[in-house]
Amino acid sequence: MEHPVSIRQAFWSPYRRIARLIGEQLRKIAASRDKAVEDGTTAGITEATARAEAPKSMPAPFDIAKFAGIFAAIGLALGALGTAMAALISGLISLPPWKIPVVIAGVILLISGPSMILAWLKLRQRNLGPLLDANGWAVNTRAKINLPFGASLTGVAALPKGAHRSLDDPYAEKKLPWKTLLLLLVLVVTTVFLWREGLIRQGVDRLLKPGVQSEQSDEAAGAALESPEPPTTAPE
Repeated sequence: MEHPVSIRQAFWSPYRRIARLIGEQLRKIAASRDKAVEDGTTAGITEATARAEAPKSMPAPFDIAKFAGIFAAIGLALGALGTAMAALISGLISLPPWKIPVVIAGVILLISGPSMILAWLKLRQRNLGPLLDANGWAVNTRAKINLPFGASLTGVAALPKGAHRSLDDPYAEKKLPWKTLLLLLVLVVTTVFLWREGLIRQGVDRLLKPGVQSEQSDEAAGAALESPEPPTTAPE
């Protein structure tokens, strides 16, 4: 049996019970749906076999009234739920702004208040006497547990100083590096597109042209130095 060991746990215990109840109801609904599907499949196979054995027999008529009643019930339930939610929201909106937190706090206290009161009473009445008697200690009296001692018995373990919690699972399944693959695919597609448009060739030519021009200018300067200068004639 689960019992709250503090007022804080007692505050959250009703919500945990509600969540557990919702989960159980969902599991029951899923199990009933699964059973209905299985029964429908079995009935369909049986009916198909019967039709194959007796092809002249007339099929069962479609009961439209039954399905209409089911859809009407579902519509009524959804309508009632929507009406209740609309009334709740409209009631909250109609209140002054300072009353909305008060109403929310009142609803929370209405849900968690009884559980907190019961937990407070139980924590004040904790007794080790029956447990010690059952183990042969022969106490036969009340051995009440005060709040500090009870907190030390029911405290949650904490990490020691200097320690850290690692969230990496060494046994986790390796995931596909889809981010890296996507980046490589984008790079390949971009490179192919630039190559087809001729932009890569133009960039390479622009990078190589300054070097070619400098080499040509150096060769021209060397040829000019080696060639003899033409004779100059002074004017008479």
